[in-house]
Amino acid sequence: MSRSNKKQLYKYCLIGSVILSSIGVFIAYFINFSLIVKAFIEYEGALGVFLTILIRIILLSIICIYLFNKWFKQEAQYLSDIPFLLGMFFIIILFGKAFDLLWDFTFFTFNDDLVLLFLKFRYFMIIFEVAPLFYLGFEIIFFRLEDRFSRLKDKKYMNRLRLIFITIIIVIESCAVIIAPNTTVMGLLLPYIVIPSLLGIVYIFFLAYRLNRLTVVKPGILTIGFFLYLISNIFRPLMQNILGDTAGYIIVAESVDVIVFLVIFFGLYKNK
Repeated sequence: MSRSNKKQLYKYCLIGSVILSSIGVFIAYFINFSLIVKAFIEYEGALGVFLTILIRIILLSIICIYLFNKWFKQEAQYLSDIPFLLGMFFIIILFGKAFDLLWDFTFFTFNDDLVLLFLKFRYFMIIFEVAPLFYLGFEIIFFRLEDRFSRLKDKKYMNRLRLIFITIIIVIESCAVIIAPNTTVMGLLLPYIVIPSLLGIVYIFFLAYRLNRLTVVKPGILTIGFFLYLISNIFRPLMQNILGDTAGYIIVAESVDVIVFLVIFFGLYKNK
């Protein structure tokens, strides 16, 4: 397949995936529209929650457009390219936030079984959103180890090994989510999924900065940005304990993440 045909295929697949995902989000909102309207009328701070998460969704959309536009401007497109992998990470977060907004307006109306089902769906999104960054990170780690293990210099072998490791991580985390019996256990699982993943991502970008890799972005700034994102996720339960399950807690937490993602976007933007 020629490069131009491959580029068109990637564009159609990406646009088709976005359209299908958007339809899924629209259907979920349409089904629960009356509950959303009720939340706006009855719950103080609902408008603030909506606007704060909307700002974050807009910011994530800008980041995604920038990264995929950068990828398609390349002479050739590969699924292992940095703009594509980072774009996949942010686009999954984007749709995750769309479902978070729906959750914030409707969770109090669901029974325990539906809450557990929704949480499991959201956790699967979290598992898959960090997978592209792990794929990117293993390249940095293998680059550091290739002097000791010469076989890692073989690109096909390295890519196959990356897929094996990522598949193992996804399978282990997915099995833990599937067998979780209730929301209490799900709540205990979240730190074990999110914190080690973000620690790994921070280390990956720090290593890239030290080794002068990933020069199409600014790994030093991304190290800071993802470290702040890690701290934000660690302190979320503390903020929740202080403010309670209120609109104020959601607004504060999402506002902090908006600032964090502005730092991350600055690390991604490189006019080159």
